[in-house]
Parts: sequence; structure tokens; C-alpha cells
Amino acid sequence: MRAIGKLLRLRRRSDKVKLALGLFLLGAVLGWDVAFGAAGFLMESGEPVEYVLAWGGNEASLEGKLRAVSQHEGVICASRQREYSLVMGERQLTVIQVSPEYLSACFGLRTSGAGREFFLGSRSYASFCGAGEESPARLKCLMGEEGVSGTFTLCGGLPVTAAMAKGSSAELGDSQTLRVMLESGGIEGRNGDWLMELGFSIENQELLTEAAHRLELLQARLSYGGLACLLALALGVQLFAAGRRESG
Repeated sequence: MRAIGKLLRLRRRSDKVKLALGLFLLGAVLGWDVAFGAAGFLMESGEPVEYVLAWGGNEASLEGKLRAVSQHEGVICASRQREYSLVMGERQLTVIQVSPEYLSACFGLRTSGAGREFFLGSRSYASFCGAGEESPARLKCLMGEEGVSGTFTLCGGLPVTAAMAKGSSAELGDSQTLRVMLESGGIEGRNGDWLMELGFSIENQELLTEAAHRLELLQARLSYGGLACLLALALGVQLFAAGRRESG
């Protein structure tokens, strides 16, 4: 309490001390902003990431590559994938069909095996099934020229624009596209480089571009924010010392 009282007296007597305290506060705010930004970036880079892989080789070698990807360290699951569209009136939905193992391992989704089942994120569900439609909804729609009916379930664990469905070995067997989920994208978003070394091309390259851009922004934030924080604190120390001398 005595130290606080002495500080308040110095503040009343010296404008330099007042300015120094303001600089200390500014330095603390800048330091918090830098730390908060770094922590947020580290959390994001540690989140699971999905890559869509295209294979340009022969079918026989793809099966071996799929096994190699599935067994690689840091891979949650890998599956062949197929995309198709469902149409209901003027509404259209792009569905990603993957193995039941992928749905279970990556999203915790269990299929009943009774009829067609579709799992939708919140935005996809609202736009295709209707915002007020109770989940699960049973709907009839078109898949190409074929009429199909199925159960559409709203799933909070899926990305909001996602629409997933189970695919059998026969349905996915001729697909040249894989979907793989990694435990994290890494600090630089380059945890998937080994996939390209196996001969795959990454179709959703925007994930790599976004990760590199976030890293550049963080580096700038750390550089300029950290420097400004140190300058504010250093100048605050000098002003405080000068004000303290002037006040006797």
C-alpha cells in the first residue's frame, strides 16, 4: 500500500511519470496482443486438416499408395472419394461420398446401413432441407436422372457447408481421388508435403496458401508488435526515472 501511495504522489507531481504510466499500459496492451495472436495461430495450426488428393497414375499403384497414406504417422484416416449432386426442385447439393471408416474416424458419424444416409453441416442442411426442417429429414430428390430417397441428418461436428455420405467399396472402387485427414496442418501448413512426394497433387491448394499467408501475417505481427511493445516499455522506464528524479 505504501508503494502504491508513493506512486500516486509521483503521478500527481510529474507529467513525465503520468506519461510513463501510459506507456507502460500501452506496452502491456501490445504485449498481450502479440501473445494472443501467437496463441491463436498455434491453436489453428494444431487443428486437423483435410486434403483432397488427385492421382494421375494407374489404378493398381493407387491402392498401394492409399495403404501407405493410411499408415503414415499423423494420418487420422484416408479414403477414396466420389462427388455427385442431388437436386430437389431448384435446390442442389454436392455430396462427398467416402468410406464408413472415414466418417467414423474423422467425424464420429455412424451409419445404420438402412437406405441412403446423408450427413450435412448447418448451412448445407438449411439451404437444401429448409431452415425450419426438423432433423433428420426424409426427402426424395434426383441423382442425375435417377430418383432417390434418403435420410438427411444435421451434424454439428461437420463443417457448415459439408454434405457427406457413406460409399461402399464398389461405389468408390474406380475413384482416382482420395480424401485424407491429418491430425494438424503444421505451423507452416506444410505437413502434407510428403503427400506430393508420393505422387499426389493436392486439389485444395488454397489450404496451403492460406496457411502460408497466416504465417506471414503472424511474423509481421510479432515483429512490429513486439518492437513497439519494447520501445514503449523502454521509453516508459526512462521517463519514469526522469520524473522520479525531478520529484526528489
